[in-house]
This record gives sequence, C-alpha cells and structure tokens, in this order.
Amino acid sequence: MVTKTVSNTAEEYLMWLQVEKRFANSSIVSYRSRLKSFIRDVGDIPIEQFTMGEIYKLKQVLFERNNSEVFIGVCLACLKGLLNYSKTQLLIPLKIDTDLIRMPTRPRREVTYLSSDEIQRFRDAIDARKIHGLRFRTLVETLLGSGMRISEALSLNRNSIDFTTKEAKVIGKGNKERTVFFSDDSIHWIRTYLERRTDEHEALFVTSFSLKDAGVRRLRNQDNTKYFKTVRNKAGINKKVTPHCLRHCFASHLAFNNCPFTEIKTLCGHERLDTTIRYYVGLTDKLKAKNAHEQYLHY
Repeated sequence: MVTKTVSNTAEEYLMWLQVEKRFANSSIVSYRSRLKSFIRDVGDIPIEQFTMGEIYKLKQVLFERNNSEVFIGVCLACLKGLLNYSKTQLLIPLKIDTDLIRMPTRPRREVTYLSSDEIQRFRDAIDARKIHGLRFRTLVETLLGSGMRISEALSLNRNSIDFTTKEAKVIGKGNKERTVFFSDDSIHWIRTYLERRTDEHEALFVTSFSLKDAGVRRLRNQDNTKYFKTVRNKAGINKKVTPHCLRHCFASHLAFNNCPFTEIKTLCGHERLDTTIRYYVGLTDKLKAKNAHEQYLHY
C-alpha cells in the first residue's frame, strides 16, 4: 500500500475542494502553489506522521521571508484543510490535533484608495489607442464602476452582461451568486473594447484578440500586474494600485458621498454588514475629523 503523503494526496484534496466545496479556480491555483511550497520548504511528510513540529517549521520559514499574516494564514488554512480531509475522507489516523493550528492575527490596516484626482490621473495615464491598453482601461473602468472583485470581473463572459439594465450575475466569494451593476462609463468602455475584438472567445477579458490566435484564453489576475505598476508610475501615484485598491475606491467614494452602509454592503457583495463598517466607517470618521481640524483649529 502506498503511503499517503502531502504530494500524493494534494490533487485529490484539491479536486474535492473544487467539486464538493465549490472553491473558485483561483483558490485552487493558490492552494496548489502553497502545498508545493510546503513540500519544498518542509518536506513531503507522510500524513500519519504529521506533527506540530512541521507547522512550526513552516511558520518559521514564512516569517523569515517576511510574508504577510494574510499569506501565512492561507498557507496554514490550506495545510489544515488537507489534514482534516485526510482524516475525515480518507480515514487516515492523525498524530496532530488540527485545532492546535492557529492562524496569525491580521493587523488592522488603513484601507488604500485613490482620491478623485488620483483616479483621473490613473485613467489618463492609460494609452487606450492600442488594443491591450484598451483592454486594461476597460478592466479598470469595470472595477471602478461595479466594485467587483478581480476574480468576479475576470469570470465575466460577453453574454453575461445586460447592456440595457447595466447589470450582470457573477459567482462571488463563497461560490454565491450575486448581481453587480455597471456605471455608464464602464458600459461605454466595455462596448468600445468589444467592438475592437475580432476573436470569438466567450470571455470578456482575454489574452489575445485575433481569430488567427489559437492560444487565446481568459485573462488571469497575474497578467495585469505589470500594467498596474507601469500606469501607476506614469501617473505619478505613490500608493500601491491593485485591482483590490480599485474595489476600495468604489466603496470608499460611495461612503464619502453618504451612501448608506447597508447599500455598500450589497453592492460589494459582503456577507456581513460589520465587514463593510469595519473597512469603511473609519474612513468617513477620518474625513470628518480632517475637515473639523481645518475648520475649527485657529490660533
């Protein structure tokens, strides 16, 4: 009988997550990468011989590399899930008590968003005359105009958007379907972008735009990294601009314009209202405090 190790259990576990737990493809890719890193850094440990020692070694390696608490948390959650799967689905007896695997506390950081001026500078720095620049401008406008997560935006198909009602249904976090709404600007850029496409791929955002290119595929988040960095530098913006930053722009500016937090929760697809409040109520308090400082502080 072949001994079950991390490596020869990983794909079976990932398939189970995808089929039974309905994990998104992006999450499966992330988990696969984390498990490969564990094998490289700690070893291909037999499931039955797993102890807290391997967990501590993993934490040490990740902390020494200055990985964020979020990254470390995902690594530990992935490994903990694999062990629990091995115990409950494969009936492998474990030495380790998985309840002892603690996730690092995530420090609360200020939300990074762009001011109205910075958003316009970022837009203006995109050269939309060429098709790749047009695609990026369309993606930026889609994120700014809908507040979607990047995974939701990249999952859009051409025929999933109702251009009359300016909305679409997407599969969001936790594999839950939700309706997203588009601004007039985002609809304009999507139409312009689609008019330039000559391929027949169903995806809204793709890597190539020619009928002759057999390798055309749906765009991935990592395909956009260089564009965000290049345009940010060109626009002279010191903040780190990412797809999630644009999602924060969407919610933050709604809050600044006195949109009720219950509506921001729905528009962002948050499951809990306290998530919305935790992220964005501090921003409005800070803005009010700054305005009060400027208005009332006189010596």
